[in-house]
Formats: sequence, structure tokens, C-alpha cells
Amino acid sequence: MSVRMSTYQLFSRGLNPMLDIQRQVSKTQEQISTNKRVLTPADDPIASTRILQLNQELAGLKQFNNSLSTLNSRLQREESALGGVSDLIQRAQELIGQSGNGALDFDQRKTIAVELQAVVDGMAQFMNSRDASGEYLFSGYQGNEQPFVKNAEGRYEYRGDEGQRFIQIGPVTSVAANDSGHEVFMKVRSAEPTARSSASETNQAQPPAAIGRPVIRDQHAFQAFYPESVVVEFNPTSNINPPGLNYTIKQASDGRVLVQDKPFASGGEIEVAGMAFRISGSPAVGDTFKLESSNQKGLLEGLEDYIADLQRLGNSSSEREQLAQSMQSTMLNLTNAQDQVIKTTSAIGARLNQVDAAKASNEDFELVVRTTLSELSDLDYAKAISQLTQESFVLEAAQATFTRINRMSLFNQI
Repeated sequence: MSVRMSTYQLFSRGLNPMLDIQRQVSKTQEQISTNKRVLTPADDPIASTRILQLNQELAGLKQFNNSLSTLNSRLQREESALGGVSDLIQRAQELIGQSGNGALDFDQRKTIAVELQAVVDGMAQFMNSRDASGEYLFSGYQGNEQPFVKNAEGRYEYRGDEGQRFIQIGPVTSVAANDSGHEVFMKVRSAEPTARSSASETNQAQPPAAIGRPVIRDQHAFQAFYPESVVVEFNPTSNINPPGLNYTIKQASDGRVLVQDKPFASGGEIEVAGMAFRISGSPAVGDTFKLESSNQKGLLEGLEDYIADLQRLGNSSSEREQLAQSMQSTMLNLTNAQDQVIKTTSAIGARLNQVDAAKASNEDFELVVRTTLSELSDLDYAKAISQLTQESFVLEAAQATFTRINRMSLFNQI
């Protein structure tokens, strides 16, 4: 039985295998040019899936390494800032020791107070240090908020929060990227009990009335009151005659009245339980202010209090005795502040060691991943070149055969 084939069928049967060989040659050439064995998932589905996973792991490693670089930079800057504060604490101790010289008179002590104020300003500059991106190091979560700012009284107050930010340096590992100024510079154990003031967030006066920092006028009376706190509450104007702003001071723990219906004068000094403070402005009825006793005293606050004593206390024997007591307390406060700075610096050193260990671990892991990735995806050049030579030879033979077959026709014999 004879089989008839059209010219098209004859042409296709010769052309299709040749095109298959051409595609294989092109693929091998592309593998050689890219040095990749797996070009598409169809080449090796299992290896292709693993290659995708390994590339994702490398991308994650790159992100973690970027985080490590950021963390390392922040911690080094914080360590440097704390070193600057520590040096200035030592300088403050020297100046305070000089101010206790009994041969100095009031004017000479005021000169030391000026130099001490420069030390305080230098400390504040370190405490307001920023990282490479411009964020403040010691403001807690509020990186864009300057942590230590001078208030209306010319004293530094903390404007940040108590937050501590963390940076993830591994799949399950995070490291603290900062220390809040409140934790490092404000929560310093005080030589003697002290007090802090605050206005209630619910106060209604516009503009808001402000309370100044309390000063301990009678340490014995205050220590007898400690650890209690007081609340100053403004009463209806009709509580006094003639009518006017007035306030009542109560003990915070039990509401016991310490001062009742006292007429108010803006900026006038108010005394209670050995504390003296001032409230300025025009408080609204119902506005409250709190004075909390504490066993902590901020580093800058302690120095500013001593500067105020240097500028206030004269040459009488009683005033010199007060200054000596203030100097003793301030020196102890500075020692406690130095301990706090050293403790924080040690913690930063431990974090930097953790960063170095994470970097080394990531480098080792990256080497393993890239080795595995190379084994899965990289091309065996010798094998590929040999295969390309063979495929090229087959292609050339197919092309020559195809040309000869296409010329087989009776017309070619006429």
C-alpha cells in the first residue's frame, strides 16, 4: 500500500525537529551567557522552588544587615554622648568641690556658678544628640521632639517620654536602639527626698496656668511629710470675701486639707509641707496641680538647684552651713548620676557586642545560602559547552539533510 504525502507534510516533518534542536541550542547558549542552569520553573520545578526560597532568605538577610548598620550607628552615637556627659559630671564635681572652699566669698562663688551653668548647658547639648537620620537619641518614642528644653524659668525640663525603641535584627531577635532621657538622666536616686510638680491635663484655663518647679525650703518638714503628695485645687470665687481666685491644698492619699480657701496671687510663692512653689497665670475654677514627693532627682535639676544656692546664699555662717549641706547632697546626686550613666553605657556595650555577633552570624548564614544557591542554579560550564557543541553539530547535519530532501523532485531530474 502506498502512502501519499503532500509537499507541506514533507516540509513540516523535516522542519519541526530542526526547530526543536534550534530551540535547545538557543537555551544552552542562554544558560552559558547567564551562568544559570535553571532559567524557568519548567527546567527544574523542585530546584526552582528552592531557589526562590533561598533568594527570599537573602533578601531578608539584606534587610537585617541594614537594620544592624542603623542600630550600630545609633548605639555608637549614644555611647559617645554618654561619654561626653560623664566627662562633664567629673568637671561639675571639680567645680562644686572648689565652691566649698571657705576662703571664697559670695562674688567668687557666683563666678563658679556661671561656669557650672556652662557645664549644665554642655550636658544638655549631649542629651539632645541626634542620630544619622536627625532623630533625637534620648527622647523615647518621640524622635522628632527635643528632649531637654529650657522652660520659662530658664531651667531644663524633659519633653520626651519613657519609651524605648527596638530594631529587629533577626527573625526572632530585637535589640533596644535607644535609652530614654527620663530613664538615664531623670530617674537618678536622690541624696534626699525631693518633689516634682505637674498640671492636670484636664485643666480648662486658656491660656493654661503653669506651675513652677518646687523648692524644698524646710528639709526636715518635707522629710516628715515624705512620701506623701499634695494636690492644689482652685475653688469657686465665692469661697472667699471679697470674691476672687482661691485654692485649697489637700493631701493626695486621703484628701486631708492642709490649706483651705487661700487667696491666689499669680506668681506668688506658696508654701506647704516644707515645699515652696509658684503658679503663674489665671487658673480656672476646678483646675488642679500636683506636687509629688520622690526619691529621684534629675541630673540637670540637681546642678541647677546648686547653682541657685550659689547665687542666693551669702557669707553668713547660717548661709554657709546651708551651702555646705547643699554641696554634700549635690555631690552625692552627681555620684548617683554617674553610676546611672555608667550602667547605661555598659548596657550599650552589651548591645554592640550583640550587633557584632549578629553580623558574624548573618555572614556565615549568607555563605551557606549562597553556596546552596550556587549548587542549585549555577551552570557546569564544561558540560554545557560540550552539550552546545553536540547540539550545534546535530543542527548543522539536520539543516544539510533538510536541504537535500527538499530538492528530491522529478522536476529536478528533467
